[in-house]
Amino acid sequence: MKCPHCNSDKHTTKAGLRHTRQGIIQKYYCKHCDKYFTDKTQPHTQYPLQVILYTLQCYNQGHPVKKAKTLTGKKYRYSPPERTIYSWINRYQNILTFLKLRKHYTIHPENLITTHRFHHQQIYPFTYHNLKLNLKSKHLPQLRRYVNWVERHLPTKIFLNGPRASQCTINQEITVKQKETIAPELARFAMATKRKNQSVHEVVEQFFLINDSTTICTELPVFLNPKETNLFNIETPLTGHIDLIQIRNNILYIMDYKPNLRHPEKHASQLIAYKEAIQKRTAIPYSKIKTAVFNEHSYFEFR
Repeated sequence: MKCPHCNSDKHTTKAGLRHTRQGIIQKYYCKHCDKYFTDKTQPHTQYPLQVILYTLQCYNQGHPVKKAKTLTGKKYRYSPPERTIYSWINRYQNILTFLKLRKHYTIHPENLITTHRFHHQQIYPFTYHNLKLNLKSKHLPQLRRYVNWVERHLPTKIFLNGPRASQCTINQEITVKQKETIAPELARFAMATKRKNQSVHEVVEQFFLINDSTTICTELPVFLNPKETNLFNIETPLTGHIDLIQIRNNILYIMDYKPNLRHPEKHASQLIAYKEAIQKRTAIPYSKIKTAVFNEHSYFEFR
């Protein structure tokens, strides 16, 4: 069990049981930071966190509160009252920020999200959120044009061979700065919804796309031709798939989820390649593009 306070997973031990209305909860003690914690992340509620998140996710996917209540009742043995769901919306709207946006629109679940599965050595589900793409692209229309181009004209063959952005290296001084954002907390919430046999990347990407107001698309395919860059020694197109694209304050953020972030600087070359590729594909100015890596515990930006 990993300590939520210091992120240590080598110094935690079981420290008794706590009896609650939900049942018995295991307590833990971290010898490294001398703090206690439990495996229950949301106290003071009679509903398990996964039930709350499932209900709010149904609402964010376009279902009315009444329908979200019904869907939750079918999936779990809990069927929360509508007034409780409304209280959850108010309670979690500063973390699941799409809740604020959702209130102002009538959304049809079948038209909210579009997915294209590209067979690029493995299957990449390129997915985008129609409402957020339309709203956020008012300030960066180049992204919308590129998304439309990817749907219709992406040259699949160049993704089947050649160098990958995740494997490239570059000798360039990079500044890495840790920042405080809601991304780690969102990632922790995402992990609470994980099902068996579901990949961590898939869980995080889906959760961000549905529940975060700034996440526009996931697994966006990009490429960089040899003549377009002097940063990488390549003879064939350099390709990759960006985990998350966000637009915050009219800035495009390239976001990459990394389960292990003890050395974030190791991922700098990959993020530089993504930035070069997205700039060449969209013509968005470099000053309007930022790169970051994150996981459940931390968030780092590159400069």
